[in-house]
Amino acid sequence: MDRRLLIGFDWLWLLTLLALSGVGIVAIWSTTDGTSLDSYFGKQVIYLCCALMVFLALLYFDYHVFSDFIVFIYAAGMVLLVLVLVIGVSVHGNRSWIDLGFFSFQPSEVMKIIVIIALAKYYSRIEGEYLGLKDLLIGGLIVFVPMFMVVLQRDLGTAVTFMPIYAVLSCLAGIKKKHIVFLIFVVIVAAPLGWFSLQGYQKGRIVNVLNPSSDPYGLGYQSRQSEIAIGSGKLLGKGFKQGTQGNLGFLPARHTDFVFAVLAEERGFVGSITLLGLFLFLYYRLFRTAREAKDKIGMMIVAGVLTLVMFHMTINIGMVEGLLPILGIPLPFVSAGGSALVTYYAAMSLCMGVWLRRYVN
Repeated sequence: MDRRLLIGFDWLWLLTLLALSGVGIVAIWSTTDGTSLDSYFGKQVIYLCCALMVFLALLYFDYHVFSDFIVFIYAAGMVLLVLVLVIGVSVHGNRSWIDLGFFSFQPSEVMKIIVIIALAKYYSRIEGEYLGLKDLLIGGLIVFVPMFMVVLQRDLGTAVTFMPIYAVLSCLAGIKKKHIVFLIFVVIVAAPLGWFSLQGYQKGRIVNVLNPSSDPYGLGYQSRQSEIAIGSGKLLGKGFKQGTQGNLGFLPARHTDFVFAVLAEERGFVGSITLLGLFLFLYYRLFRTAREAKDKIGMMIVAGVLTLVMFHMTINIGMVEGLLPILGIPLPFVSAGGSALVTYYAAMSLCMGVWLRRYVN
C-alpha cells in the first residue's frame, strides 16, 4: 500500500464508527443476560472484531477493482439471493438467512452495497448531462431485480431500502423533469396495488401510526412501549441497567431494532443527541469524501452509501418514536447483528478508500 494512503487515513472517521458501535455494545450489555461469547454481548464484540478486520483488509484494494469486476460480483450476489429462497432459514417470518452452522448471514445486506457499486458503475459510463429513458430503465433493473428477490423472502423492510439508492444516484447522474414526473406517476399508480399486496400485519402497522390507539396491546404494543421508554429517560436518563422498559422485558427487540429506545431511556435526551451528533459527523465525512472524489464513480459510490446509512437511521428512529411503521430496519453500527455490522464497515472501508485515493493517479 502506498505510504501516501496511510498518511491520509482519517482517524476521526474510524473513531466515530467505533464510538457508534461502542454505544450499541453497551446498550446490548445493559438489556441482555450474560457477557460470555455465546451471549448477545459477546457475539456483538466478535462481530465488531470481524467488521474491523474486513474494514482494514478492503482498504488495501482500490475501489476500481470492485467496479471493474462488478458484473461477476453482482451475479454472485444474485446467486446468493436465489439460494436464500431454496435453502434459507426463516427468522421472525422472513426467509432471508443462510445458515452455515457456525454463522448465519443475510445476503440481502451485502447486496445493497453491490447494487450501489453496480449502479454507480453504469451511470458513471454514461456521457451527457441527462440520463435517457433507456438509461433509467436499465438502472431500475439493476436495483429492482434484487429488490424483488428480497420481497420474495418476505423481508419488506430490507427491500424498501433499495429504493432511495436508485432515486438519489439517478438524480446525481442527471434526470430530466419529464422523467421525474413519469416516475412519480408510476409510484402513484403502483401505491394502491402495493397496499393490497401487503400482509394483514403490515397494513396494521401502517394504520397504527395513523391511529395509535387502534390496537395498543397488539400491533401497537411495541411502538407504545418504545415511546414510554424514550419519554421516561428525560434529560439525563435513568442510568446503566436502570431502565424499566428495557431491563424488565416490556420492550421487545430492545437489543436490535429498538436499541435507540434503550439508549434514550438510560442516557436520556443528552445521550440521544450525542448519538445523533456522531451520525451527523459521519455524514459530514461521507459528504466531504463524495465532494472531493477524483472521479464520478467514486463520488456516486460514496453518495450511495451515504444515502443508505441516512435512510436506515431515519426510518429506524422514526419507527422507534412511533412516527413511521415498524419495518424491521436496524440502526446502523448500533443494533445487534453481524451481517449488517460487517456490511456497513465494508461500505465504510470502500468510502475511506475513495478518500485516500482522491489525489492518487
